Amino acid sequence: MMPQPSYEYGVARVRVLETRLLTRERIERMVDAESAEEALKVLSETSYAPLVAELSSPYEYDELLSKEMKRVRDFIDEISPDPAITDLFFLKYDFHNLKVLLKHKYLSGQDDELPLAQMGTIPVEVLRKAVEDPDSGILPPFMADVVKDIDEICVLKVDPQRIDTMLDRAMYDHIFEVCRRKRNSFALRYFQMQVDLLNLRSLLRAKRLGQGFDFLKEMLIPHGSLSVSFYSRAIEQPYEQLIKEVESTPYGKVVAEGVQDFLRTGTLTAFERLMDDYLLNYVKSVRYNPFGIEAIVGYLLAKENEIKLIRIIMVGKINDLPAEKIRERLRDVYV
Repeated sequence: MMPQPSYEYGVARVRVLETRLLTRERIERMVDAESAEEALKVLSETSYAPLVAELSSPYEYDELLSKEMKRVRDFIDEISPDPAITDLFFLKYDFHNLKVLLKHKYLSGQDDELPLAQMGTIPVEVLRKAVEDPDSGILPPFMADVVKDIDEICVLKVDPQRIDTMLDRAMYDHIFEVCRRKRNSFALRYFQMQVDLLNLRSLLRAKRLGQGFDFLKEMLIPHGSLSVSFYSRAIEQPYEQLIKEVESTPYGKVVAEGVQDFLRTGTLTAFERLMDDYLLNYVKSVRYNPFGIEAIVGYLLAKENEIKLIRIIMVGKINDLPAEKIRERLRDVYV
């Protein structure tokens, strides 16, 4: 059994790697590059150089990103003094995979190439087997129970939205149970903010569809800081009133800017970008705690964010989008 790494060791390793994160200036140069090839050239001046060298064409950029994320995943596993907490930040990949596999099982039937992530806490093959046979007993109970529940419900009626909601709730129930058991106030706060922002996004989606509270209630995830009565009022209110209502909460600015953009464009792209930036900024503000998991989680989230930025830029370049269009989609950077 390997000795458990200490917080000081993990934080020291992370501080070194933080210096290799892409700066805003580097991201801007990639956005301004003439072509996908040129954007990759900018990337080859960074710690991504060995990975860029392996590509035979810019169209294979996704391979590079997968390899880098795999490296980050292994690194976090190696240095985390508290895997029970760091694993919570990888659960979204398991639950993404469950959503894809369950919808494929009940809705598709074709054996297509499925968009599965290799970053979760459970190997994809194990998830695949568990979805084929919900009684296999190979998943941890918090996953196995919801897979069984979905299996029972889908016998009667397959509702993709319901599959998503049930999985989201099961995931967050587990996350909050672990945060409380471990008494980790940083992770608890982070996930509570994440739930609030996801619920606010559901509120905007429901309003856009002209739906009432009964529809919204099905989509809300428990454990947030905003009450159910807040949502029951907000769904009926005009957007101006909603912005006023949220002003006094920590999410005032995100909602004000996100709603204004939403009314102008009809999409939630800006709101989603503001959500990501809000969570990243929270982690940035606490990452200097030398005796906690904050810096380690911060590095993980910074890398996920960086990879998202590179993907947005490469997709934009390959599709000949103008630089301004690509810029609109970009998130903040961590360094």
